[in-house]
Amino acid sequence: MTEVERIYVAIDFKSSTPTVLSYAVWLSNIIDCKKMTLFHIMEYTLTPPSYLMPYINKEKNKIEEQLSFLSKKLFNFSIDAKYKVVFGRLLDSVKEVIKHEKVFMVIGFKYHITRPSTSERILKGMKIPTLVVKESLFEDINPDAIKIKKILCPIDFSEISIKALNFAKDIANKFNLELTVLHVVPEQKIKGIVEEPEQIEKYIDYLKEEAEDKIRNIDKDLNYQILSGIPAEEILQRVPQFDIVVMGSKGRSYTEAVLLGSVAEAVIKNSKKPVLLIH
Repeated sequence: MTEVERIYVAIDFKSSTPTVLSYAVWLSNIIDCKKMTLFHIMEYTLTPPSYLMPYINKEKNKIEEQLSFLSKKLFNFSIDAKYKVVFGRLLDSVKEVIKHEKVFMVIGFKYHITRPSTSERILKGMKIPTLVVKESLFEDINPDAIKIKKILCPIDFSEISIKALNFAKDIANKFNLELTVLHVVPEQKIKGIVEEPEQIEKYIDYLKEEAEDKIRNIDKDLNYQILSGIPAEEILQRVPQFDIVVMGSKGRSYTEAVLLGSVAEAVIKNSKKPVLLIH
């Protein structure tokens, strides 16, 4: 497992904040990193007029006090926590905060039907490993209540999905967790190439056998499932059986310019379990 220099935690002071911090502490134990930075972005698309600056600075000071309070609470979990407040354009501000290379980010997630949420925009714009926390479980920071025993790791044999699998294997072996690897043969794409139903079934069977050989070549002791269907749907059907999903940020069909693949995006939006996204 690659050494991690710091964990960055996005704080919005909503009801999910104690849960986000609980998972951040859990992650710090998993990756053996006790350095953490809590950050809050005061987003402004345009530079505010000078007469508003006293009010903005007052709000910034208030937020810094709140972050300071949270940082002190993290000290009880042996976390060396710093904090930072930045205002400006969202992604520019996040990049101003996150300057290290070997880092993880932890972020709560909200999905809005009519517009991209702040968390979605950060996920699509920042190319760093991120633990996405989905629910508000705790009223206070309580990492001991997080019981991760079963990991689901979907793969499509892309470079990033194999990187995610290696990370999942590392933490499963280190903490004696149950790991299941899932590969879904994309039926719809095959039907777009092959027309005859009999040939479609033969090709799907061939791809399943090929996937099984690939998984066994990676590690013959892996527990795995090989299915066919729509990848995001098949993954989401199985997520409730697990405690966390570890997956790559994009798959084989996505170019380097696309920072978040459609399967990863669908899983993040619809999963009720946390998703550890590997870049």
